[in-house]
Amino acid sequence: MKSRWGIYLKERFPIIPNLLVAGGITLSAKELAVSRGNEGITSLSIFLALLGGMLFLAQIRFMDEYKDFHKDQIAHPERPLPRGLFTVEEFGVWIKRFNFGMIALSVFAGVFLNLLAGVLFGFGTLYLYLMFKEFFVGEWLSKRPMLYAISHQLIIFPMGAFVYSCFASRYVMSADVFWFCTLLLGSFFAFEVGRKLDPNSHPILNTYLSLYGRNKTAFLLLTLLGISTHAGDQLHLNMILGPLYIVLILSISLIWWAPARFKAVEGLVTLYLLIALWALPLKSLIMGSLGT
Repeated sequence: MKSRWGIYLKERFPIIPNLLVAGGITLSAKELAVSRGNEGITSLSIFLALLGGMLFLAQIRFMDEYKDFHKDQIAHPERPLPRGLFTVEEFGVWIKRFNFGMIALSVFAGVFLNLLAGVLFGFGTLYLYLMFKEFFVGEWLSKRPMLYAISHQLIIFPMGAFVYSCFASRYVMSADVFWFCTLLLGSFFAFEVGRKLDPNSHPILNTYLSLYGRNKTAFLLLTLLGISTHAGDQLHLNMILGPLYIVLILSISLIWWAPARFKAVEGLVTLYLLIALWALPLKSLIMGSLGT
């Protein structure tokens, strides 16, 4: 019989997919740093970047479970928390433990890697806390779903900058880092929209198709993927992201003519996210195999 934590990890925080996300960000930042002439990359910097990414993802998941408990009781009673495997109080304790662990990691990174890495991870931890508290204007934000979504996606910037700073603190404010974080932001935001499309879901969930309709939702997705692809072009990744974006334009048109096929769009946006996260290592692998 599986433990309740084993059930939770399987259903709500599967390790392998989250490692693919954190690992993609880590190796992409490493490749970007190497391409810019940074040679001080160590096993410790790789480990701390990967660990920091996993902590970010885990904390975001726990905070979402905690905040969405009452919604999930109505719309997703099958999930571990509303079905009684855990209590809300337990999750509150774990959120505090993760906060403590992230503060400890920011100090450790600041001492044993570089000060900027510690500061960025500390700032990201603070921003996550403000997200958890809905920036202390939760009722006001809840009436502005797009502003809510944007404010919660901006966490990508300090996370991406932290991971890069683990490998190259001197250049963390360069244009390359801005475009790297923008690539992450556009693809993560598109994924967030793509996984919340079901027009037949419970009204309490406020999915994008139910809130904005087909035209605005499709335009939003294309805009986000366009931003991500443009950022990839600035990083010379158009050979990988460009052709995929053309396929996605055709696929997202399903939102106009066949909104019931939202699952197909979700799958394609997920694929785009994974390729965007791994684009830099993929480019390095391709160029290496071509001998260039």
